[in-house]
Amino acid sequence: MILSIDTAGPVIGAACGDRVFSQRIVRGADGVLSPAMAELIRGIELTAVAVSVGPGAFTGLRVGVAAALGLAFARGVPVVPLGSLEARAAMVQHSRVLALLDGRKGRAYAAFFVDGVAHTEVQDIPPEQAIALASGDWVAVGEGARVWQELIVAAGGRVADCAADSPAPAMCRLAEGRDTADPAAIRLRYVRAPDAKKPVVN
Repeated sequence: MILSIDTAGPVIGAACGDRVFSQRIVRGADGVLSPAMAELIRGIELTAVAVSVGPGAFTGLRVGVAAALGLAFARGVPVVPLGSLEARAAMVQHSRVLALLDGRKGRAYAAFFVDGVAHTEVQDIPPEQAIALASGDWVAVGEGARVWQELIVAAGGRVADCAADSPAPAMCRLAEGRDTADPAAIRLRYVRAPDAKKPVVN
């Protein structure tokens, strides 16, 4: 049984089988996620932990990956790293999907998927450029799809009903048959450099 964890956006989520946790969190995600995970896996023998590794909110990603790695080490199971945009694209049963996360500062994390395969690189770009990645009959998903809904509709797309939901249940399905990794080998995919810089010492 696979436990999936996603903390790339404001809605943090986890899923294991038919058990699902999802909650919008402003701060303190670690204090909410740990007890939710414990409840989800109660009485279950895990085979792997799937976790979104980016892009997304820096602090949120660190919380989710730390929780996933801690559990994987404790249970002696491997980890399945998944892209946070790929995870969101998997929520929609449509051939052409634009996955969007609000990167703040007027920018979007975006990628366009065709039949479940990334058709573009994951990019950190203004929302207008992100929407221009899509073509054909397409839908948008992810928290950013709600933020830029008017732009999406004006460009001929539509926003999926599940746009702002947690992708955790879809991640469980996505992780099946995927390559696993040792927890020590997992790395975050930030895409954008963090704002916090180490001070320069003269």
